[in-house]
Amino acid sequence: MSKNDKPIEKLQRPAAQRVEFEVDNYGTLLMANSAEKNTRDEICGEDVPGSWAKSPQDLVDAMDVCKPLALEVHSIYEELREEIERDLQNLTEPSTWNKRRATALKARLRALPEDAEEEASNWLLSLTCGEFKDRIIPMIDEWFSGIPDSRFEDIPESATAQGAALEFFREMSADDVEKLGIEIVEGENPGSTYYAAELRGDIEDANRSAEAAGIAVHFKMYGSDV
Repeated sequence: MSKNDKPIEKLQRPAAQRVEFEVDNYGTLLMANSAEKNTRDEICGEDVPGSWAKSPQDLVDAMDVCKPLALEVHSIYEELREEIERDLQNLTEPSTWNKRRATALKARLRALPEDAEEEASNWLLSLTCGEFKDRIIPMIDEWFSGIPDSRFEDIPESATAQGAALEFFREMSADDVEKLGIEIVEGENPGSTYYAAELRGDIEDANRSAEAAGIAVHFKMYGSDV
């Protein structure tokens, strides 16, 4: 190397940002500083375009990317059919007005075939702008602002701090998970809904193992600042 030649500097890779996890009294791991998602809007917001309320077609497009939303529209469709059927059953008096009313209701019912999964989208597209704005949008808005029922609706694991931690360690290599002393629990027994990543060893031991292996994670006791 000549005197004028400058030594080539070794490029330094930026260190991976360390991810922090809290450990509760049972060893369950929770992703620290994870914002809990409670309402359907918070949970589905990333998948559903904000333009869903612009038109029936926009709502149909949103249904294609959000199954829970599609199921809610199917439910609205079925409730509408049931409402028409009840109105028909209540027309017991043989008056001229009731006959005309029954004819109109039967026509509406024929326009709503029983298979909601197949027909709900076509029904939405047949609505006028006024019908869509006055009846459908408020119902869907109310649904989005509600809290999903975990018995009937699939809630993404990432919606909770516990689920986010589980998702993180599921994606980690099995060797690294073993080095950290973590176990993935997917149902403690048949029928169990407990799914979590658990730290089976000491927190400080896990932190030392992480540092030695170059794994960018850090564990602390739940509620601790350290």
